[in-house]
Amino acid sequence: MLGLIVVAVAWCALADTASAQPLREVFRRANPSVVLVRTTVDNPAHGASGAPPTEGMGSGVLVSDDGKVLTAAHVVKAGETIQVSFLDGAPIPARVISMAPFADIALLQLDRVPLGATVAAFGDSDLLETGDQVFTIGAPYGANHSLAVGWISARRHPSGVYEDATALEVLQTDLDVFEGNSGGPLFDMKGHVIGIVTHVLSEEGSSRGPSFSVAGNVVKRLMLEDRRPWFGVESLMLEGPLAEALNVPGPAGLLVQTVSPGSLAARLGLRGGSLPTTIADAPVLLGGDILLEVLGKAIDGSATFMSGFLAALDRLQVGDFVSVRVWRGGKAVLLSTTVTAP
Repeated sequence: MLGLIVVAVAWCALADTASAQPLREVFRRANPSVVLVRTTVDNPAHGASGAPPTEGMGSGVLVSDDGKVLTAAHVVKAGETIQVSFLDGAPIPARVISMAPFADIALLQLDRVPLGATVAAFGDSDLLETGDQVFTIGAPYGANHSLAVGWISARRHPSGVYEDATALEVLQTDLDVFEGNSGGPLFDMKGHVIGIVTHVLSEEGSSRGPSFSVAGNVVKRLMLEDRRPWFGVESLMLEGPLAEALNVPGPAGLLVQTVSPGSLAARLGLRGGSLPTTIADAPVLLGGDILLEVLGKAIDGSATFMSGFLAALDRLQVGDFVSVRVWRGGKAVLLSTTVTAP
């Protein structure tokens, strides 16, 4: 009997070693694509003389041969100076070239790309299911290139929240991530990027809790694949009782939260919100325009409308006429402009 137990224990140890070996190899392949992101803001106290600089830290991942790095927007949003470091530790200056604040995703451009740098490949995040194993590599409390392994706990769709007409989706995991992991890549077990780590849901005073990553397919659409004109709006879908409470003159509307400078929405003259409040435990900006109609199509709250909106943006060419109808100050206002070259 004892012999059988010893054999069983030995077999289990061998099985564990065999299962760990693939992850060890996948980690070795993926690790060189992961970067440490450091930010420095000089004189944060409104330019006060002698104020010490504020430093920030997060993670990121190299996703193109020409030096594009994905990270979380909150890591670099206030960073006047951005330095990115690979495994060799040498800092490389970088700048923000695109940002999706509601999705908490930012795209950086490196001043140079290290010789032999490893570019991470994307997987298809739509194929992930609850119970699939995943891992991340990041810099918890500055301990860069640290591995954390876990499982997909759930797929979440924040109710009615859109980033530039793309519905947000986040992956909930049981990974142990901490300050410094933000912006790091979430990998599948093949070493493909299937998300970007953004935040942890924890009780006050604690750093532990379920972690969340923006799904990789959403990240690709927002940061890498879009060749359509940049609409540049973060918005919240209003329908049902919420639409009635805000006096939307129709079945649905998109409450504009922010408008990005230089975007198509900015040229249209759309106005973002300015009155912070909370609705259903979520922060919301009131006081902005409510989109009622875009490119001749009334907003009805359906997924069909959103997909049609994206398809219509895809077809726009430089010089095309664009119009939207908004609810502003208790009346409908028509806004229009023409598409210009990016």
